[in-house]
Amino acid sequence: MNGPLMRPMLEPKNRSLRGKLEAPTQIFDQLAANPWVSMSARLGYAANGMLYLIFGGTEALAAVNIGGRVRGTRGALDLLLAQPFGRLAVAIVAFGLCGFILRRMVQVFVPPRDGVPPKTALRVLRRIGCALSGLMHIGIALAALQLTLGLTILHTDEHPPRPDWVTILLTRKLMDGWLTMFAGIVVLAVAVYELYIAANLRFTIDLQFERMSYRMKRATAACGVAGHTGRGVAFLILGMFLVYAGYYVEEVEASGLGDLIRSIEVQPFGVWILIAIAAGLIAYGLFQLLVACYLRLLAAW
Repeated sequence: MNGPLMRPMLEPKNRSLRGKLEAPTQIFDQLAANPWVSMSARLGYAANGMLYLIFGGTEALAAVNIGGRVRGTRGALDLLLAQPFGRLAVAIVAFGLCGFILRRMVQVFVPPRDGVPPKTALRVLRRIGCALSGLMHIGIALAALQLTLGLTILHTDEHPPRPDWVTILLTRKLMDGWLTMFAGIVVLAVAVYELYIAANLRFTIDLQFERMSYRMKRATAACGVAGHTGRGVAFLILGMFLVYAGYYVEEVEASGLGDLIRSIEVQPFGVWILIAIAAGLIAYGLFQLLVACYLRLLAAW
């Protein structure tokens, strides 16, 4: 009896609640179509690609005993800082990565619009992947900003870098190895997702393929497949090593990524495995540079 009388009173409240829920989505929709966000994201993809080129290139040279090995993207930043005008280059990287992070956060809330979307699980995984990618690059951007402002010193033999998360998991035996195992399972899931992206060419949704020539499309597809496959294999090896180290916590004595790389090198064809992974990282860096040139404002499935 009170239903018709109560409905006019409830409708304004429902509209108010709906407006509050839709407001953040509208903000990210506007950011997704903003050309300044696109320009900063392009710079971020270019900066990210440059770091992967440095990382993969030095890794390939170190595998054949030419030059030293850098420790991930932080090592690439240190190497970049040591070059002429290095502080300016690192500052550009820091600024560009902020645009890349903003782009990732927009992708979490704004899904691709055109084309046939995949299953719900894959759409959820894509959003989770964008969120994790954005969070991971926050640390890289902060490290670049600290180097630019001189808040941290350049890592040398006298001043070794702080331990990374892999080293902390392997040396401190947190939760009797269970946390290390959990981290390994998460890394394995990321590896499987990277290999899925490579196998199904899912990396093409953010690119304007219609602007590319036939040769450029083939080059971009080749770099995308090789790059995501290389990242997937690298994450696969790291994930298996973390799960193994977490399960056999008493038997495994490792101090970080350095021990993992050395353990791979002594295996049959270990050097070639490292070279293949390094080539994949270089290809991923080239792919990021191509994305910077042909980035689509709103992705299409």
